[in-house]
Amino acid sequence: MTEMQNPRGAAHSSCEELVDVLYEYVDGGCDEKLRVRLAEHVRDCPSCLEQLGIEQQVRQLLRARCCDSAPADLKGRIVSALRTTTVQQTVDGTGATTFSQVTRVTEVRARRD
Repeated sequence: MTEMQNPRGAAHSSCEELVDVLYEYVDGGCDEKLRVRLAEHVRDCPSCLEQLGIEQQVRQLLRARCCDSAPADLKGRIVSALRTTTVQQTVDGTGATTFSQVTRVTEVRARRD
């Protein structure tokens, strides 16, 4: 077993304490510094390497079995709706029009994990 710092800076006293950090790592929720430290620890610790492998397999199985596909035209409808200009206006008691918000989305990026 090798010693590793947790995200709060305290050293882990046993590999069992790494479980929470492994979940973060598998989910891609840890910062680069923690990711590097975890990769180094796992390289030297067969127990944590095994746990990491199990978690990665579970995630792959869930992605493969639990993904319903969205309708083919859904992305196009979403992008079209997002690119629409939205104007909110109010008219006060004097008849003057005030534009309180104008929104225009010009670019939409999709990311799939």
